[in-house]
Amino acid sequence: MSNIAILENYALFCSGIKPVLEEKKEFKVVMEAKHLPDFLPYLKENSPDIIIIDVIHCANHGIASIKKIKRKHPRIPILLVANSDLFGLFQDYISLGVNGIVFSSSGSKDLLEAVNALLHSEDYFPSKVWMMLKNFLRTKRVDLNSDQDEKLQLTDREIDILRLFCKGLTYKEIGANLHISPRTVESHKKNISSKINVKSTAEMIEFAIQNNLS
Repeated sequence: MSNIAILENYALFCSGIKPVLEEKKEFKVVMEAKHLPDFLPYLKENSPDIIIIDVIHCANHGIASIKKIKRKHPRIPILLVANSDLFGLFQDYISLGVNGIVFSSSGSKDLLEAVNALLHSEDYFPSKVWMMLKNFLRTKRVDLNSDQDEKLQLTDREIDILRLFCKGLTYKEIGANLHISPRTVESHKKNISSKINVKSTAEMIEFAIQNNLS
């Protein structure tokens, strides 16, 4: 059984999400808290398999809470429940190490898919997240002198994979598209990140946009 801890500041949120999770016998909500000071002591004594944070109703949209949790418990995957109004923060969330995002308007199927993905050490970012992030990044000032040397270092296969990430495809979907395994996709992604000197998928996509590779 997988243990799930929830940080939320809106009672109706948890009352809706908890039954969806616990309907599946393999999930158990072991902690619910409205405030971070109540949440952190539990994490110190226990180690849930996943943390779910409602950033819609959190102070500062959860940025400060995510930073503190990731600093103290970097290995516990975090799934956010957000809405489209927060698209300007998606890059920050991903850069902070968040492992997945689901929308408050999503159905129970999406929530369960996200939880299962995180339990299998995979990220879960729907294509809608990447599309919104790409549109946001395109509105930012682009450095026309961006690193062309790094661009030239990428192989044709790495550029193909980079473009598919920009479309919001998962490791599994990219693998199926290119007839390679998800592990091979992950290996290519690590090589890409190393070559262009980025740490997050968001930064990788920003690089692709600035270099007309998306």
